[in-house]
Amino acid sequence: MFETDEDLSDELNPDFNDEASYVCQSCGEEIVIPVDEHAGEVQEYVEDCPVCCRPHLLRIRFDREYGPTVDARAE
Repeated sequence: MFETDEDLSDELNPDFNDEASYVCQSCGEEIVIPVDEHAGEVQEYVEDCPVCCRPHLLRIRFDREYGPTVDARAE
């Protein structure tokens, strides 16, 4: 059986925050990024720091109780 949009909305945390942050390991700035829980519980991609332009591997995890967390590693 396929989940409908209604089924998925029941699983999402109504207090979900659509932003998360990490600290750039190169320049030390706190970077706020948009996150999308609909893209999966664990997401991984490379994104450049908007301040110093150095690439970071971001791993975003969603916890139903605590919301999104971001682990960032400089590449």
